Amino acid sequence: MAKVKLDNISRKINQTTIVENISFEIPDGELWVLVGPSGCGKSTILRCISGLETISGGNLYFDDKLVNQIPARQRDVAMVFQNYALYPHLTVAQNLGFGLKMRKTNPSIIEEKVNFVSQILNINHLLQRKPKQLSGGQQQRVALGRAIIRQPQVFLLDEPLSNLDAKLREQTRTELKKLHHQVGITTIYVTHDQVEAMTLGDRIVVLDQGIIQQIGTPHQIYNHPANRMVATFLGSPPMNIIPVSYGEDKLWIGERQFLPITPNLLQKYPLIQSQKNLDLGIRPEYITINNQGNYPHNLKIAIEIIEPLGKEMLIRGTIIDSNIPLTFQLPINYAIDNQDIISVQLEEDKITFFDAITGQVMG
Repeated sequence: MAKVKLDNISRKINQTTIVENISFEIPDGELWVLVGPSGCGKSTILRCISGLETISGGNLYFDDKLVNQIPARQRDVAMVFQNYALYPHLTVAQNLGFGLKMRKTNPSIIEEKVNFVSQILNINHLLQRKPKQLSGGQQQRVALGRAIIRQPQVFLLDEPLSNLDAKLREQTRTELKKLHHQVGITTIYVTHDQVEAMTLGDRIVVLDQGIIQQIGTPHQIYNHPANRMVATFLGSPPMNIIPVSYGEDKLWIGERQFLPITPNLLQKYPLIQSQKNLDLGIRPEYITINNQGNYPHNLKIAIEIIEPLGKEMLIRGTIIDSNIPLTFQLPINYAIDNQDIISVQLEEDKITFFDAITGQVMG
């Protein structure tokens, strides 16, 4: 196992910068997730760590050893891709032990390790089958087993669950987390799925356009986003963003509705009085019905779409007189119809403000 340190890593292809000044340090044994939209550079970072792509600038360390010039085959990393790439003519047992066989490991040791890993992954009953006889989830576990059987310093996973259906993806995600707790290998996991990022990672690195937007625990990323991009990317449904303008000690939404600036809000965000235009962020779970109209942060909403989700409903509407969309949740048995106009309240201590131009959170 090893800690992994990236010190101002950049990767350029011709004159195009793919990632720029990437710096973070993963402690030995932790699982970190790189997440972001397609094309943000997360897979490029993984391939630079593995040695499959050349670093254009900066330094990469395993523990305190500089590995920039060390070939991929000598970095002692194991990588699982979206394509499992199993050998179709070999059995599961032979696939699992293939890498050890190529290293001329003693056959009895190979057999011992194959049995150990197959039991951890619950595929010990499949050892004599070939890949075409396996389900997608079983093939995925064989690919994981083939990687971890080597006990590498670093385990790299590039969207390994994206080929699985929703139910199997959820099940395998749980197995992955249990597996990491058992083997304790330093792991870097790449995904564009924010649910995977939130549930798997000890830390999350959010990327956009080749630049780190925020690093933190799932709790920190979700509840204290550094900017508008992070706020709207992490969370399902994402954070609501409401453009507001400051005037007369109020935050105006359109020309008729407004929110008062209370002392508590001003204490938390003292800069809101100095900005003409702001973006107000509020997560859907912090918006509730209040038809009494006696709460300072009330808004009138026209209901447009109701999406039943089992025990709750996802309500999509627009703020009256502004056409600004707003999404929130209600219990499944709440009596509400399309085209209803209701009053909702925003939990004041859950409001976040972003600079309308830069998108950075305001202090």
